[in-house]
Amino acid sequence: MRQLVQLQQSPQATPRPALQIVDGTIGKVAPQQVTIRRARLDDVDTMYRLLDGYARQGLLLPRRIQDVYRNVREFIVAVDENEAVVGCGGLRLYTPVLGEIIALAVDERCHGHGVGRRIVDTLIKDARDLDICRLFAMTLQPVFFEKLGFERQSIALFPEKIAIDCSGCAKRATCAEITMVLDL
Repeated sequence: MRQLVQLQQSPQATPRPALQIVDGTIGKVAPQQVTIRRARLDDVDTMYRLLDGYARQGLLLPRRIQDVYRNVREFIVAVDENEAVVGCGGLRLYTPVLGEIIALAVDERCHGHGVGRRIVDTLIKDARDLDICRLFAMTLQPVFFEKLGFERQSIALFPEKIAIDCSGCAKRATCAEITMVLDL
């Protein structure tokens, strides 16, 4: 099922230039609509490039393209009217009541247009549909998640995450990510 998301500005906000797709490239005058849908195999290359760009900046943990393929069913994507991927994010389940928002990335040319918020809102809805009681996200951008109702917590509250993901992470000793939690 596709969810159509309109990019809207608040009435008090200073107008920003819209984004527009021109010859497959995002310019500063953009789609008036972005669709949120389940990721497909043909989205993986673009998703990987987007995630890898953030990983190279140290904003996301690096992942191999094989890992994106293996976990593609966890992901949703934001696409423009030409089906170009402009954002992605995933919902990873740890227990019947605990999930994590993973790999949230939005093309930098789309920042400030509500794409990341729409991805997270869709993942929250998916979690609620699965009767997940608690969501968390590991992030270097806590203010973004605070605006969505998440609160800062200790990673120690999530031994499932530590055991599965953190214990083998190369950045474990120097991890700067902040754990953000939303009780549903």
